[in-house]
Amino acid sequence: MKKHAHGPSLYYASDKNIFDALNQHKVDTPTVVKLFQRRNIVVSKKTPRDELAKYFSMLTHDYDDHKDIAARLGVTVRRERTTSMDVSGVSDTDELHGVVQQLKKELETSGDTVQVSRDGDNISIRVQYSEIDYKRSEFSQVQIRDGTIEFVKSEAGYVVRNTQNDYLNGVRETLLAKVEKSTSAPLTKVVVSLFDIPTAELRSKFFHQLAHSLPNFDLRDVTDVYVFKAKPEMDSDEDENDGDDDGLGSHVEKVFLRGKGVSRSELLNELLDKDDYYIVKMGWTATELLGDGNVYDVEAGFADPKDCTGFSFILSGIFPLEEGKVTTKRRPPSKREIDALSRVIESKARDLVIELRSEYSAVDAGEE
Repeated sequence: MKKHAHGPSLYYASDKNIFDALNQHKVDTPTVVKLFQRRNIVVSKKTPRDELAKYFSMLTHDYDDHKDIAARLGVTVRRERTTSMDVSGVSDTDELHGVVQQLKKELETSGDTVQVSRDGDNISIRVQYSEIDYKRSEFSQVQIRDGTIEFVKSEAGYVVRNTQNDYLNGVRETLLAKVEKSTSAPLTKVVVSLFDIPTAELRSKFFHQLAHSLPNFDLRDVTDVYVFKAKPEMDSDEDENDGDDDGLGSHVEKVFLRGKGVSRSELLNELLDKDDYYIVKMGWTATELLGDGNVYDVEAGFADPKDCTGFSFILSGIFPLEEGKVTTKRRPPSKREIDALSRVIESKARDLVIELRSEYSAVDAGEE
């Protein structure tokens, strides 16, 4: 994991930035009143917002003022997808916990907030960190985000789950590198990837099988499908000859389909059958066969569509079953529901990769 200790300075909010920010609807009246009260100024409820903003923008502002305004204008971060890998070679849980505590101190030194919890052989790490986006306005540049890394004990070792983004992936790899240094043998990492299965048909089959045959779930509908076809690579001679291209050559790299029964649409089947596109992400709803019979809204896909690596998934929400009918109001999933679905998807995805790899090897050997 690499974290830059220094970087470009954030803009200092000018009087215009303050004025514009206080006039936005996200900054409520109690926030404005609090800013004035800090200066022992009483504000009337009848005073127009633009007059208050104009007056306050002419005053001097400090860190606390900017923090209060930014808290209102900050970006709401959506829940991110989860990725996982099977790790074998971690022999001692106490030793793993010690390495986690060591990394916790390092992250906290750099400004992160880290919480570590342990339940038997399972260890959970929650990391709160900040990211800076200079493309946003001054009060929205600093984004506070959080994610988790979980070590779940399995028969072969551990299933390591984490929030899929560059920062948490880096923390995970740094942690595993420290664990590997403390062990006598190198760790073995297994991830869900279709990199060595380049056939478009088999890559699409992975998603069809994952959605249609997920254990303990009955497929209800496929709602979203992302298909991909990489742009053909040309050698240098072809590039030179194409210098006078009249623009007739075209290539559609990504196609996104959304609706009801997307997997049965003629458009999708034409793309998959004739044009060598393949599925890289799919969203579907499925009814749980064990439990309350709720409907799960699931999405799974690969971060790198060309090589089909970086597999991740997310349980976007739950449609509860009430009085024998599925409601239309989606609620957030509980931790128990997320863990249950994660185990099922991880197991099924691993099995499918093994099956498809064997199928591709058989086809490839037959062609030879």
